[in-house]
Amino acid sequence: MAESAVYLQPAFILQHRPYRETSQLLEVYTRDFGIVSVLAKGVRKEKSRLAGVLLPFTLLQLSYLDKSELKTLTQAEFVRAYSLQRLALYCGFYLNELLQRFLYRNDPHPELFAGYQSSLEELLAGLHIEQTLRYFELALLEACGYGLELDVEHNRRRIDSRRRYRFEANAGLFEDAEGYVSGASLLRLSAKAPLIGAALPESKQLLRAMLDGHLQGRPLQSRDVLAKMLKYL
Repeated sequence: MAESAVYLQPAFILQHRPYRETSQLLEVYTRDFGIVSVLAKGVRKEKSRLAGVLLPFTLLQLSYLDKSELKTLTQAEFVRAYSLQRLALYCGFYLNELLQRFLYRNDPHPELFAGYQSSLEELLAGLHIEQTLRYFELALLEACGYGLELDVEHNRRRIDSRRRYRFEANAGLFEDAEGYVSGASLLRLSAKAPLIGAALPESKQLLRAMLDGHLQGRPLQSRDVLAKMLKYL
């Protein structure tokens, strides 16, 4: 594979881990190239100027050599830090884990990248945190081709705000008097409207069912931690 270079690519660090004595392996979410693995040589040295820059929830402009599956970092410029704290921080790690689980490597989704950045801004503001998570989950599923038409049933009949529904993986929405989500909540989700009242817990149950259908039993570590935190708030 011929060596090429990528210059000043907008990116976020999803995960980092030590590599050998002074380097780091980075899982990087880029705007135009999707998730890529990048080797940052020497950044763990005491005098490295990048040690405090290559962190999660920091918008960067990265340059790297692209000659194999493992890229080599050549430059990193700081753009903005999203200094998430407490609950918002764990929510951020949850978003990162979702991206790593659902996106194929080297598969760009510029609109989802923008949605991720917007979600970090909302988490930083500390408002409507659970709503932020639900709409990011929905955007992720849609970007991966797992989206669901939330305003129609499996048989193309329009959702009725006065009725209740259940979701079945690989089938869609079915009217069910004992269903866990109301038509009103589905229509709010479809319209990207504020999730108020019962729409918030119902949307959470629906999105969890949709996500779990594609996770195929593989647990999300950050979800368990997040659930415990929400329980005591």
